[in-house]
Formats: sequence, structure tokens, C-alpha cells
Amino acid sequence: MNGIGSNQALVLSALSDDFGRPRASHMVFVGNPGSGKSAVARLLAKAYHELGILRKPKFLEVERMDLVARDKHATIAKTQEVLEEARGGILFIDEANMLGAGSKRSKLDYGVDAINEIIASIDASAHGTGDNNLPLIILAGFPVEMHRFLHSQHDLRKRFPLTFEFPDYSCIELAKIFVDLAHAKGFDLEESLTVDVIGKLLEDETTAIWRSERNGRVSEMLLAGAKQEVRRRMREASFMDEESGGEVDPQLIIHADLLNISQAEFK
Repeated sequence: MNGIGSNQALVLSALSDDFGRPRASHMVFVGNPGSGKSAVARLLAKAYHELGILRKPKFLEVERMDLVARDKHATIAKTQEVLEEARGGILFIDEANMLGAGSKRSKLDYGVDAINEIIASIDASAHGTGDNNLPLIILAGFPVEMHRFLHSQHDLRKRFPLTFEFPDYSCIELAKIFVDLAHAKGFDLEESLTVDVIGKLLEDETTAIWRSERNGRVSEMLLAGAKQEVRRRMREASFMDEESGGEVDPQLIIHADLLNISQAEFK
């Protein structure tokens, strides 16, 4: 399911429980870097708050180092602190599969203690014996790694019934993102730079594997590079005679800008 296009499904998955009260299930987001997992989770925090599903529009993003300490007791305390901080909102655990990766310096894996604490908190809340203001928890990570992790964590997997997949962006989608970013920053594009042309350029100058490791960041990188190209053209123009046509529009991105940056820095 597409990361951005899945917003409607995410909202529909959280309508109400058997008593008509707004509720939502804990979820798993899987996708490659830059595919929109954290961006959608942030939007979800606001949407669920407006729907009355969450008490706060709060979004807290953490990773293994925020949950796991040097021993069991410290790990439990650290995890409890994070759960407390995210109360009423969304707790987004990025690269959650790393909770199953032990330290190279120790055979003991305290990540399992963080996992057990999360499970205990979810169960206590579900049975009405704990804090009913527990945050909505989203486990996020890359597809292969998360599949292996959840396959080995059956008890944890049972508490996260919903999984949303965030596929890689196509070249046309990346081109549309680039155009939106450029316009938002006050840039114009020369007439020949249509979405189709930019998409074809990305397809020709990058590989699918390279794009899958970046996704939406490709568009950000392209814009950052285009800005540099515009500045470079302006510097060169400053040394040229005005009669030679050295004037450069500082807000206009041309086809050569994108071609230069993609050939120089993209793969």
C-alpha cells in the first residue's frame, strides 16, 4: 500500500471498538528509506487527534538507543520513560528491528527487555489494568529486516495487527515531488522541464537500487544540487560582459542544471 495513499486506510482502520469508542490498533510501517513512513505517522498523529482517537497530537520518534540501556533494570526504566513521554500521542519506533540486535560487546541482548516492557504496557492497557492513555505505537523499518524481526518475535507481532507497506517512489512521482519542492522554495522551471522530462532524466541517470535507498530524498538532493548550479551560473555570469548575455535569473532552474547535478552526483 502506498505510504501517502494509505492515509484513508489508516483512518478507516481506527473508527471504533465494540462500544463505539474511538480507538486504533498499534501498527507496523515497512518501507525503504525516504518512502514516507515517519511523514505519514506525523500526519496520523494530527488526524487521529482531530478524530478524538488520540488525546494529544503528539508525535515522538525514537530508536533502539532511546529504549535500551546497559542492563535490564535500566532498560526497563528507559522504556517506561519513553512510553510516559509519548502518553496520549504516537510513539514511532524507527528501525524497530534493531531491538532484536544484541551488542557485540555482550552476549546479553537487553533489547528484549524493552520489547517485553512494551508488550506488558500494551496488555495492561488492553485489559484495563494499566494506563489507558498509552501511546499508539508504530514499529517502523526496512521490509526484509522487519519481516525477519517480527517473524522471530511472535508475542510482539500479535499486538500489532496492522501492517502498511510503503513502496518505493517511481521516477514520475519523484519528479512531481521535486517540482512541488522547487515551487515551494520560490523557484521557476524553464518550459522544457516538465514532470515527464524530469522523470525520464532520473530514470536515465540513476539506478533503481540507488533510488530505493533514498526515495523522496532524491528529490531533495536534486533541488539542493539545482540551487548550487544556479549559483554557479550566476558567479560565471558576473565575470561576463552584459552584452554577451551574462545575465542569469536567480529563481530559474534550467534543464542543464538538473542534468549536471544528476551526472555528477547521482548513480
